[in-house]
Amino acid sequence: MLQQCYYFFETECPDEVPDEIAPRADYYEETYYRYCQSGMVYINPDDISDSAKEIRIIGTPVNTVLDYTFGSKQLCRILSLAFNMIHTIEVHAFRNMYSLEELHLNNNKLSSLPRGIFDHIDPSNPLVTHIYLQGNQLTSLTLGLFSKLARLAYLDLQQNLLGTLSQELINDLDGIGTILIGIPIGEIKIILF
Repeated sequence: MLQQCYYFFETECPDEVPDEIAPRADYYEETYYRYCQSGMVYINPDDISDSAKEIRIIGTPVNTVLDYTFGSKQLCRILSLAFNMIHTIEVHAFRNMYSLEELHLNNNKLSSLPRGIFDHIDPSNPLVTHIYLQGNQLTSLTLGLFSKLARLAYLDLQQNLLGTLSQELINDLDGIGTILIGIPIGEIKIILF
């Protein structure tokens, strides 16, 4: 069993998965998610070593990330949950991920993110520098969503359904070096208060 890096894929990855993250022979494959009668498909954190430095769960039927799913994965620097069916992430899903630097949530079915989702990654010294949210169904962003991430340098919001950005939200995102929105500027309404 690999201790440094975990890669979980279905037998066939979606065609749109980029080559750099597509399955290779050295990837570790295992069924690690659980189905509920309610239709929820969630990640079983017990199947992933607490010492994993990189976790990539890509191209699966996972649709929900429960509170504290990754709470014991304190050494994980890169977490990729890209190209899944995720529509719900509970507010404490990433709590205590003290080493997290990159979070890939791109190409899922997220329409919103709960207030405070990034507040407890590491409240005293958040290391997160990159967040990838492109290719979801986000219609709005909560004011203060990224405010606890002092080192956030890159935020990708392309290919979402964002249509209105308030002046407060723009001010909130001010310290981020690169923000990719990917919407023609004429389609974005900026609301000034």
